[in-house]
Amino acid sequence: MAVTITHYKTHDIRFPTSLSGDGTDAMNVDCDYSAAYLILYTSSPDLTGQGLTFTIGRGNDIVCQAVKEVANRLIGKEVESLFANMGKAWDYLVADSQLRWIGPEKGVIHIATGAVDNALWDLFAKSRKKPVWKLVADMTPEEFVRATTFRYITDVITPEEAIAMLKAKEAGKKEREAKVREIG
Repeated sequence: MAVTITHYKTHDIRFPTSLSGDGTDAMNVDCDYSAAYLILYTSSPDLTGQGLTFTIGRGNDIVCQAVKEVANRLIGKEVESLFANMGKAWDYLVADSQLRWIGPEKGVIHIATGAVDNALWDLFAKSRKKPVWKLVADMTPEEFVRATTFRYITDVITPEEAIAMLKAKEAGKKEREAKVREIG
């Protein structure tokens, strides 16, 4: 039976950093470092995905509500069909005809979509029993290219050109991974 996304929970997490002035700057003088945190649950009890997006306090509750609106789009979706084309999954998340009016690729909706996308990537990696960096490193050029949307960049690079570039660099992939493991 296919694993589907069944429900989610959001958490409004805040740290009162404004009390000590930590994290402030000339423009943002009273930051309370905060996160809209999302957990995606699936029909497989041991498989969840976590994602978050950062804010600086007031408005974090608004971002949490927007996360709920975006995450609702994933309820009932089969995870493997989402994982097969993460670029298409992103396009689906930002394609809500009503949310598109107030976003989706700007402002609160865009921030919220980032948390949902992060949770989806976490879910994908956990389903493969790998950290996200290793999941991405192990992708074929075709899988890697399917993991993004080329909507706004085809005037500079096409999917076919990206695949060709990645294939040209495949020979040293294992050595680059070893170096990352060694020095971080």
